[in-house]
Amino acid sequence: MPEDARSKPPPAVTAEAAGFVASVRFETIPPSVIARGRVHMLDALGLALAGSRAGSTAICRDHVAALGCTGPASVLGTAMRTAPRFAAFVNGTAMHADNFDDTSPQESPQRNGGIHATAIVLSAALAVAEARRLGGRALTEAFHAGMELACKLNFAIDQRHYMSGYHVTSTLGVFGAAAAAARLCGLDATGIAHALAGAASRAAGLRANFGAMAEQTHTGAAAESGIVAADLAQRGLTGAPDILEAEGGWFDAAGGFAPEVFCGRLGRPWVFDSPGMTIKPWPSGGMIHPAMTLLQDLVRSHGIDPRSVARLVVRPNARIAAVLRHSRPANAMQAKFSMPFCLAVLLIDGRVGIDSFVDEIVARPDIQAMMARVEIDPYETVEAGYSNLTALLEIHLADGTVLKGRADTALGGLDAPMSYDDVTDKFVGCAAHAGWPEARTKAAAAMVAEIESLPDVRALTALLTAG
Repeated sequence: MPEDARSKPPPAVTAEAAGFVASVRFETIPPSVIARGRVHMLDALGLALAGSRAGSTAICRDHVAALGCTGPASVLGTAMRTAPRFAAFVNGTAMHADNFDDTSPQESPQRNGGIHATAIVLSAALAVAEARRLGGRALTEAFHAGMELACKLNFAIDQRHYMSGYHVTSTLGVFGAAAAAARLCGLDATGIAHALAGAASRAAGLRANFGAMAEQTHTGAAAESGIVAADLAQRGLTGAPDILEAEGGWFDAAGGFAPEVFCGRLGRPWVFDSPGMTIKPWPSGGMIHPAMTLLQDLVRSHGIDPRSVARLVVRPNARIAAVLRHSRPANAMQAKFSMPFCLAVLLIDGRVGIDSFVDEIVARPDIQAMMARVEIDPYETVEAGYSNLTALLEIHLADGTVLKGRADTALGGLDAPMSYDDVTDKFVGCAAHAGWPEARTKAAAAMVAEIESLPDVRALTALLTAG
């Protein structure tokens, strides 16, 4: 950092963040934000049910069971009850395990690194609210306070943090979890600041684990760490009151930040209003979805037979190409971060679902052959009008025809958001994947639609747990 910058006192970011979290009230959250929050809560709860079947989630459950800790918080999709921190760990992992969870995209087209904050913040808030027998209004306030903080931190953090290998979902999501848990624990602004300091010392997660089970636990680990940080602060553990902005603090260690992107912007506007949140139509890396949306549109509008496709040329930005490391995936987990696999399955099978990501489909000869026809040709220059996810696509047919298109967003994205009814359909499908009783599924969807009027969130968790 330049010497003249060091001589200036840093903005009081930690105090601003803690004060905002402490001040959030249901009445101060715009109705549009409340409405979108319900949609994203329902989405994540469905993913918790579907993700309860994932191998990584089962391992996390076994780990928690071996600890022998019982408690008041539910592990969704099961009959297990444990301490809030451990319930959040398992539920947060389940919500992200299928890579089907929502994303807060970056504001700038020059940046990559969207954050999957809902899985972290909701799993932490739900576990604490259930343990404390709190209602839907308190849950809603905590959820939005945590989401706003985590997502705005991601807008402000220097891009070097993500590009050097950190997974912002977990390294910044932990602050959202700590904020939500601290709110529900009744901490004031000073106590919340101490919780954020504790969270800063627990922030972790690396992108090198994309395509491996360890990445699937990033959300659960961040949720657990946020709860622990809040609980310790409630018990009197103190931390640096300026942990975010201090020399040697979080931003300094993480690579820097842009104060003008964060300061004075919490709730101005709320992130659910602008730039908004995207919900995934397919269970794979969201950076692939604009290209998938474009391919689906071209196939449908031109009636393309996959057997007539000689090659596909995909042009994402160079940053996305660098992140999507698995052009020839060896297994289903790697396939979730593979542009060639996702396009090949969509083209040949006409759909991509949770059941598409199994090793047997990755190894299918027709899928392997189509992946070999996919060429990745990244662009370096972001043209006017591009988003940070813009993808260009060329479909070369055997008869010499070339079909071209461009997509700046994806289905479920900012230009085509899913409604509550749309996400209810997704929720029902995820619950069915888990073999969940239809009556409970419908009752849960109806309850989330009016969650702020719920006197005790245990009525909701009862519908999402067995026994």
